[in-house]
Amino acid sequence: MKKCLGKWSAGALTVLAIYGSTLEGVQAEPLRTVSQWQQRAEKLRGERQLRAYDEAIDQYPAYVDFYLRRGKVHLQRGESQLAKLDFDKAILLDDKNAAAYTGRAEERACAGDSQGAWLAYEQAIKLDDKNPLIFQSRAHFYYEGLADYRQAFADYDQAAKLVTAEDDPRRLKIALQKLGAQLKYATFQNGYYGTVVNSVDSILGMKKQRLSPRQLEYLYISRCVANYELEQYSEALRDSQQVLRLMDSDPSKHARILQRQSRILTKMGLEPAAKAAMKAALRCNPKLLVDRQYELDKDLVGWQQEVW
Repeated sequence: MKKCLGKWSAGALTVLAIYGSTLEGVQAEPLRTVSQWQQRAEKLRGERQLRAYDEAIDQYPAYVDFYLRRGKVHLQRGESQLAKLDFDKAILLDDKNAAAYTGRAEERACAGDSQGAWLAYEQAIKLDDKNPLIFQSRAHFYYEGLADYRQAFADYDQAAKLVTAEDDPRRLKIALQKLGAQLKYATFQNGYYGTVVNSVDSILGMKKQRLSPRQLEYLYISRCVANYELEQYSEALRDSQQVLRLMDSDPSKHARILQRQSRILTKMGLEPAAKAAMKAALRCNPKLLVDRQYELDKDLVGWQQEVW
Protein backbone atom coordinates (compact mmCIF):
# COMPACT_ATOMS: atom_id res chain seq x y z
CA MET A 1 0.00 0.00 0.00
CA LYS A 2 1.36 3.43 -0.88
CA LYS A 3 0.24 6.85 0.23
CA CYS A 4 -0.08 9.11 -2.80
CA LEU A 5 1.32 12.61 -2.44
CA GLY A 6 -1.67 13.92 -4.39
CA LYS A 7 0.27 16.43 -6.48
CA TRP A 8 3.71 16.99 -7.92
CA SER A 9 5.71 18.58 -5.11
CA ALA A 10 9.40 18.84 -5.80
CA GLY A 11 9.93 20.57 -2.45
CA ALA A 12 8.59 17.71 -0.34
CA LEU A 13 11.17 15.85 1.74
CA THR A 14 9.77 12.38 2.39
CA VAL A 15 7.40 9.77 1.04
CA LEU A 16 5.49 7.59 3.47
CA ALA A 17 5.29 4.00 2.30
CA ILE A 18 3.77 0.93 3.92
CA TYR A 19 5.57 -2.35 3.23
CA GLY A 20 3.89 -5.64 4.05
CA SER A 21 0.44 -6.08 5.52
CA THR A 22 0.83 -4.38 8.92
CA LEU A 23 1.36 -0.85 10.10
CA GLU A 24 4.67 -1.92 11.61
CA GLY A 25 6.20 -1.52 8.14
CA VAL A 26 5.62 2.23 7.91
CA GLN A 27 8.89 3.97 7.08
CA ALA A 28 9.98 7.40 5.93
CA GLU A 29 11.86 7.22 2.63
CA PRO A 30 13.74 10.15 1.04
CA LEU A 31 12.25 11.51 -2.16
CA ARG A 32 14.13 10.82 -5.38
CA THR A 33 14.70 13.18 -8.26
CA VAL A 34 13.22 12.37 -11.67
CA SER A 35 16.64 11.24 -12.87
CA GLN A 36 17.11 8.97 -9.85
CA TRP A 37 13.71 7.33 -10.43
CA GLN A 38 14.55 6.77 -14.09
CA GLN A 39 17.88 5.17 -13.25
CA ARG A 40 16.33 2.99 -10.56
CA ALA A 41 13.42 1.80 -12.69
CA GLU A 42 15.60 1.02 -15.71
CA LYS A 43 17.67 -1.41 -13.63
CA LEU A 44 14.57 -3.41 -12.65
CA ARG A 45 12.38 -5.84 -14.56
CA GLY A 46 8.83 -7.15 -14.39
CA GLU A 47 6.66 -6.35 -11.40
CA ARG A 48 9.49 -4.60 -9.58
CA GLN A 49 9.96 -2.21 -12.48
CA LEU A 50 6.24 -1.47 -12.61
CA ARG A 51 6.19 -0.79 -8.86
CA ALA A 52 9.09 1.61 -9.28
CA TYR A 53 7.19 3.54 -11.93
CA ASP A 54 4.08 3.50 -9.72
CA GLU A 55 6.08 5.11 -6.92
CA ALA A 56 7.70 7.58 -9.30
CA ILE A 57 4.29 8.64 -10.59
CA ASP A 58 3.02 8.99 -7.01
CA GLN A 59 5.81 11.48 -6.46
CA TYR A 60 5.65 13.16 -9.88
CA PRO A 61 2.08 12.70 -11.17
CA ALA A 62 2.48 15.32 -13.88
CA TYR A 63 5.73 13.97 -15.35
CA VAL A 64 4.76 12.58 -18.77
CA ASP A 65 7.81 10.40 -19.37
CA PHE A 66 6.99 8.09 -16.46
CA TYR A 67 3.61 7.26 -18.01
CA LEU A 68 5.29 6.57 -21.36
CA ARG A 69 7.86 4.27 -19.78
CA ARG A 70 5.30 2.40 -17.70
CA GLY A 71 3.02 2.13 -20.72
CA LYS A 72 5.79 0.49 -22.73
CA VAL A 73 6.43 -2.02 -19.94
CA HIS A 74 2.73 -2.89 -19.88
CA LEU A 75 2.78 -3.26 -23.66
CA GLN A 76 5.78 -5.60 -23.53
CA ARG A 77 3.86 -7.70 -20.99
CA GLY A 78 0.82 -7.87 -23.27
CA GLU A 79 -1.23 -5.65 -20.95
CA SER A 80 -2.79 -3.55 -23.66
CA GLN A 81 -5.55 -1.96 -21.58
CA LEU A 82 -3.13 -0.81 -18.88
CA ALA A 83 -0.79 0.53 -21.56
CA LYS A 84 -3.70 2.42 -23.12
CA LEU A 85 -4.46 4.12 -19.80
CA ASP A 86 -0.86 5.29 -19.49
CA PHE A 87 -0.58 6.62 -23.05
CA ASP A 88 -3.96 8.33 -22.81
CA LYS A 89 -2.86 9.98 -19.56
CA ALA A 90 0.38 11.13 -21.19
CA ILE A 91 -1.56 12.74 -24.04
CA LEU A 92 -3.95 14.35 -21.56
CA LEU A 93 -0.97 15.91 -19.79
CA ASP A 94 0.78 16.93 -23.04
CA ASP A 95 -1.17 16.71 -26.29
CA LYS A 96 1.86 17.92 -28.25
CA ASN A 97 4.02 14.97 -27.23
CA ALA A 98 4.87 12.88 -30.30
CA ALA A 99 6.21 9.99 -28.20
CA ALA A 100 2.86 9.72 -26.43
CA TYR A 101 1.04 9.36 -29.75
CA THR A 102 3.61 6.81 -30.89
CA GLY A 103 2.91 4.83 -27.73
CA ARG A 104 -0.81 5.05 -28.41
CA ALA A 105 -0.21 3.86 -31.98
CA GLU A 106 1.78 0.83 -30.81
CA GLU A 107 -0.89 -0.02 -28.25
CA ARG A 108 -3.68 0.31 -30.82
CA ALA A 109 -1.73 -1.91 -33.22
CA CYS A 110 -1.31 -4.58 -30.53
CA ALA A 111 -5.04 -4.35 -29.76
CA GLY A 112 -5.88 -4.95 -33.44
CA ASP A 113 -7.17 -1.43 -34.07
CA SER A 114 -5.29 -0.69 -37.31
CA GLN A 115 -7.24 2.49 -38.06
CA GLY A 116 -6.59 3.86 -34.57
CA ALA A 117 -2.91 2.98 -34.88
CA TRP A 118 -2.60 4.66 -38.27
CA LEU A 119 -4.28 7.86 -37.02
CA ALA A 120 -2.01 7.99 -33.97
CA TYR A 121 1.09 7.57 -36.14
CA GLU A 122 -0.11 10.36 -38.42
CA GLN A 123 -0.47 12.66 -35.42
CA ALA A 124 2.95 11.68 -34.06
CA ILE A 125 4.65 12.45 -37.38
CA LYS A 126 2.72 15.70 -37.69
CA LEU A 127 4.15 16.74 -34.32
CA ASP A 128 7.69 15.50 -34.99
CA ASP A 129 8.63 14.52 -38.53
CA LYS A 130 12.35 14.50 -37.74
CA ASN A 131 12.28 11.60 -35.28
CA PRO A 132 13.51 8.35 -36.88
CA LEU A 133 12.05 6.24 -34.06
CA ILE A 134 8.51 7.14 -35.13
CA PHE A 135 9.16 6.04 -38.71
CA GLN A 136 10.80 2.82 -37.47
CA SER A 137 7.80 2.07 -35.30
CA ARG A 138 5.35 2.77 -38.12
CA ALA A 139 7.39 0.66 -40.52
CA HIS A 140 7.01 -2.28 -38.15
CA PHE A 141 3.28 -1.63 -37.99
CA TYR A 142 3.02 -1.53 -41.78
CA TYR A 143 4.61 -4.91 -42.37
CA GLU A 144 3.48 -6.77 -39.24
CA GLY A 145 0.02 -5.24 -38.92
CA LEU A 146 -0.97 -4.46 -42.49
CA ALA A 147 1.42 -6.63 -44.55
CA ASP A 148 2.20 -3.45 -46.51
CA TYR A 149 5.88 -4.06 -47.14
CA ARG A 150 6.42 -1.27 -49.64
CA GLN A 151 5.22 1.33 -47.15
CA ALA A 152 7.35 -0.31 -44.47
CA PHE A 153 10.46 -0.06 -46.65
CA ALA A 154 9.68 3.59 -47.38
CA ASP A 155 9.46 4.36 -43.67
CA TYR A 156 12.72 2.56 -42.93
CA ASP A 157 14.37 4.57 -45.71
CA GLN A 158 12.98 7.80 -44.25
CA ALA A 159 14.26 6.84 -40.80
CA ALA A 160 17.71 6.19 -42.26
CA LYS A 161 17.74 9.61 -43.95
CA LEU A 162 17.14 11.26 -40.59
CA VAL A 163 20.26 9.62 -39.09
CA THR A 164 23.06 11.34 -40.96
CA ALA A 165 26.22 10.36 -39.04
CA GLU A 166 27.80 7.22 -40.49
CA ASP A 167 28.99 6.06 -37.07
CA ASP A 168 25.58 6.52 -35.43
CA PRO A 169 24.52 3.04 -34.17
CA ARG A 170 20.92 3.85 -35.11
CA ARG A 171 21.87 3.47 -38.78
CA LEU A 172 22.78 -0.16 -38.19
CA LYS A 173 19.63 -0.84 -36.19
CA ILE A 174 17.40 0.60 -38.92
CA ALA A 175 19.20 -1.40 -41.61
CA LEU A 176 18.83 -4.65 -39.63
CA GLN A 177 15.14 -4.00 -39.01
CA LYS A 178 14.57 -3.34 -42.70
CA LEU A 179 16.46 -6.55 -43.56
CA GLY A 180 14.07 -8.50 -41.31
CA ALA A 181 11.10 -7.10 -43.22
CA GLN A 182 12.79 -7.83 -46.55
CA LEU A 183 13.40 -11.46 -45.59
CA LYS A 184 9.75 -11.88 -44.69
CA TYR A 185 8.63 -10.24 -47.95
CA ALA A 186 10.96 -12.47 -49.95
CA THR A 187 9.25 -15.62 -48.64
CA PHE A 188 6.30 -14.91 -50.94
CA GLN A 189 8.10 -12.76 -53.51
CA ASN A 190 10.88 -15.13 -54.45
CA GLY A 191 12.60 -12.75 -56.86
CA TYR A 192 13.15 -10.34 -53.99
CA TYR A 193 15.97 -12.44 -52.57
CA GLY A 194 18.40 -10.54 -54.77
CA THR A 195 17.52 -7.39 -52.85
CA VAL A 196 18.15 -9.26 -49.60
CA VAL A 197 21.67 -10.14 -50.77
CA ASN A 198 22.31 -6.50 -51.70
CA SER A 199 21.05 -5.34 -48.31
CA VAL A 200 23.35 -7.73 -46.45
CA ASP A 201 26.29 -6.60 -48.57
CA SER A 202 25.42 -2.99 -47.78
CA ILE A 203 25.29 -3.61 -44.03
CA LEU A 204 28.57 -5.54 -44.07
CA GLY A 205 30.05 -2.57 -45.93
CA MET A 206 29.22 -0.11 -43.13
CA LYS A 207 32.84 0.57 -42.23
CA LYS A 208 32.05 2.88 -39.31
CA GLN A 209 29.65 0.50 -37.62
CA ARG A 210 30.68 -2.16 -35.11
CA LEU A 211 28.93 -5.42 -35.82
CA SER A 212 28.68 -7.91 -32.97
CA PRO A 213 29.32 -11.64 -33.61
CA ARG A 214 25.56 -12.22 -33.17
CA GLN A 215 24.75 -9.60 -35.81
CA LEU A 216 27.33 -11.03 -38.20
CA GLU A 217 25.87 -14.48 -37.68
CA TYR A 218 22.40 -13.15 -38.53
CA LEU A 219 23.68 -11.41 -41.65
CA TYR A 220 25.49 -14.47 -43.00
CA ILE A 221 22.51 -16.72 -42.28
CA SER A 222 20.25 -14.27 -44.09
CA ARG A 223 22.53 -14.13 -47.12
CA CYS A 224 22.95 -17.90 -47.08
CA VAL A 225 19.17 -18.36 -47.25
CA ALA A 226 18.86 -15.77 -50.01
CA ASN A 227 21.68 -17.24 -52.09
CA TYR A 228 20.19 -20.72 -51.73
CA GLU A 229 16.82 -19.49 -52.99
CA LEU A 230 18.59 -17.75 -55.89
CA GLU A 231 20.33 -21.06 -56.69
CA GLN A 232 23.71 -19.48 -56.01
CA TYR A 233 24.88 -22.55 -54.11
CA SER A 234 28.59 -21.83 -53.91
CA GLU A 235 27.87 -18.46 -52.30
CA ALA A 236 25.33 -20.06 -49.96
CA LEU A 237 27.89 -22.67 -48.89
CA ARG A 238 30.50 -19.99 -48.23
CA ASP A 239 28.05 -18.08 -46.03
CA SER A 240 27.08 -21.21 -44.09
CA GLN A 241 30.75 -21.82 -43.31
CA GLN A 242 31.05 -18.25 -42.03
CA VAL A 243 28.06 -18.84 -39.77
CA LEU A 244 29.65 -21.95 -38.25
CA ARG A 245 32.81 -19.99 -37.51
CA LEU A 246 30.85 -17.24 -35.76
CA MET A 247 28.29 -19.38 -33.96
CA ASP A 248 28.43 -20.16 -30.26
CA SER A 249 28.62 -23.72 -28.96
CA ASP A 250 24.87 -24.42 -29.00
CA PRO A 251 24.66 -27.90 -30.62
CA SER A 252 21.10 -27.44 -31.89
CA LYS A 253 22.09 -24.29 -33.79
CA HIS A 254 25.11 -26.05 -35.27
CA ALA A 255 22.86 -28.92 -36.32
CA ARG A 256 20.51 -26.64 -38.21
CA ILE A 257 23.33 -24.96 -40.14
CA LEU A 258 24.98 -28.27 -40.95
CA GLN A 259 21.63 -29.57 -42.17
CA ARG A 260 21.37 -26.51 -44.41
CA GLN A 261 24.89 -27.19 -45.67
CA SER A 262 23.80 -30.71 -46.51
CA ARG A 263 20.95 -29.38 -48.62
CA ILE A 264 23.29 -26.98 -50.39
CA LEU A 265 25.81 -29.70 -51.14
CA THR A 266 23.04 -31.92 -52.49
CA LYS A 267 22.02 -29.16 -54.89
CA MET A 268 25.65 -28.90 -55.96
CA GLY A 269 25.70 -32.64 -56.74
CA LEU A 270 28.19 -33.40 -53.97
CA GLU A 271 26.39 -36.35 -52.40
CA PRO A 272 29.23 -37.73 -50.22
CA ALA A 273 29.85 -34.28 -48.74
CA ALA A 274 26.10 -33.80 -48.27
CA LYS A 275 25.85 -37.06 -46.31
CA ALA A 276 28.88 -36.14 -44.23
CA ALA A 277 27.31 -32.77 -43.36
CA MET A 278 24.05 -34.46 -42.37
CA LYS A 279 25.90 -36.97 -40.19
CA ALA A 280 27.73 -34.08 -38.50
CA ALA A 281 24.35 -32.40 -37.93
CA LEU A 282 23.01 -35.56 -36.31
CA ARG A 283 26.04 -35.77 -34.05
CA CYS A 284 25.13 -32.30 -32.80
CA ASN A 285 21.44 -33.11 -32.49
CA PRO A 286 20.44 -36.79 -32.84
CA LYS A 287 16.74 -35.84 -32.82
CA LEU A 288 17.06 -33.60 -35.86
CA LEU A 289 14.37 -34.34 -38.42
CA VAL A 290 16.00 -35.73 -41.53
CA ASP A 291 14.78 -34.57 -44.93
CA ARG A 292 12.65 -37.05 -46.86
CA GLN A 293 15.38 -37.33 -49.49
CA TYR A 294 17.65 -38.75 -46.81
CA GLU A 295 14.96 -40.90 -45.19
CA LEU A 296 15.13 -43.03 -48.33
CA ASP A 297 18.84 -43.48 -47.84
CA LYS A 298 19.10 -46.62 -45.73
CA ASP A 299 22.73 -46.05 -44.90
CA LEU A 300 22.10 -42.64 -43.39
CA VAL A 301 18.88 -43.62 -41.64
CA GLY A 302 20.63 -46.63 -40.13
CA TRP A 303 23.46 -44.41 -38.90
CA GLN A 304 20.93 -42.01 -37.39
CA GLN A 305 19.30 -44.87 -35.46
CA GLU A 306 22.68 -45.87 -34.10
CA VAL A 307 23.22 -42.32 -32.80
CA TRP A 308 19.83 -42.39 -31.06
